[in-house]
Amino acid sequence: MALTLLLHGKHAEPPVAYQPLGRWLVPWRFRSFEAEYAALRTGVGLIDDSTQALIEVRGADRVSFLHNLLTNDIKRLAPGTGCRAALLDPSARLIAELVVLSDPDALWLLCDLDRAGVVMQALDRCLFSEAVTLTNHERKSAVLALQGPRTMESLRELTGAAVSLPTPGDHVLLPFHEITMRLVRHSLTDEDGVLCLLNAGDAQTMWEFLAQRGRPQGLILVGWEALNVARIEAGIPWFGLDMDTTNLLPETGLEEALASETKGCYVGQEIVARMRTYGSPNKKLMGLLMDGSEVPQPRDPITRGEDTVGWVTSGCRSPALGRPIAMGYLKRGAYEPDTSVEVARGAARVPATVVERKRLGS
Repeated sequence: MALTLLLHGKHAEPPVAYQPLGRWLVPWRFRSFEAEYAALRTGVGLIDDSTQALIEVRGADRVSFLHNLLTNDIKRLAPGTGCRAALLDPSARLIAELVVLSDPDALWLLCDLDRAGVVMQALDRCLFSEAVTLTNHERKSAVLALQGPRTMESLRELTGAAVSLPTPGDHVLLPFHEITMRLVRHSLTDEDGVLCLLNAGDAQTMWEFLAQRGRPQGLILVGWEALNVARIEAGIPWFGLDMDTTNLLPETGLEEALASETKGCYVGQEIVARMRTYGSPNKKLMGLLMDGSEVPQPRDPITRGEDTVGWVTSGCRSPALGRPIAMGYLKRGAYEPDTSVEVARGAARVPATVVERKRLGS
């Protein structure tokens, strides 16, 4: 059964059409794809991103506890800062991708809502005598996203406050019309972006306020059709679509963004370090530039000659390039950039070129 967002059925008048994407039923398009995509690339768009859950970590040992488990350097986080990280199993397979936020008296983990229970169980199994308490705020917090190069300018116009969030992961609590939001510098598309974290009960009020107050400044509602295209162009994988618990972190190509090379041990660290130093993964998530007009679909086989060398995870037509693009896993020997492959679409074989994911939309 598909999961629904907190504001399902309340996003717009008249009601917006919803479509499934992964495990979620999401608002697909509000006005036009072209206008919403343009907002993400040149302006600012408002997105309901309440596919996330917050886990609260308190106690005197909270920093050392998470530092010893997560892939990134938690000890370096000062209050008001944050970082991306991953929780791995001992084999370096991905349990969840996280955003870690530091407060003076707590750490907060932002993760996919349908992974929150698994993350709680994994952390709880590692608790022995540490002074740490864990609280799952699943479905108790909403996440609204402002995304696009005019995000920070629009925030100042919307709130009347000089919000300073210079570095990704930086965050601040902002009282705003009797509602307190936590603003987090975080991009969903590789353009500028801020996540607005607030109580679930305040989500509709804030959604409507931002939509109406931001309209004169050019802010528009953005559906997940445009968001999905923009994130594929940026080569950003999503859990459940492009990666899951079967994937080693190095297979996803996210180790540079999520894992510290200098912090020392964490769960799965030995395998990640060994692959970084001595070898390469058996398969790797890469980008594909397609010839022709066929848009690849998830699970389409990727072939090279007579051999099947991988499969597609996500695909779209890129407005930036005017051609279809995709992400997919390719086996060692086929994932080097500029390798020529084909994507099987039914009986057709569509030529494609392997590229680094960060080059997909450029």
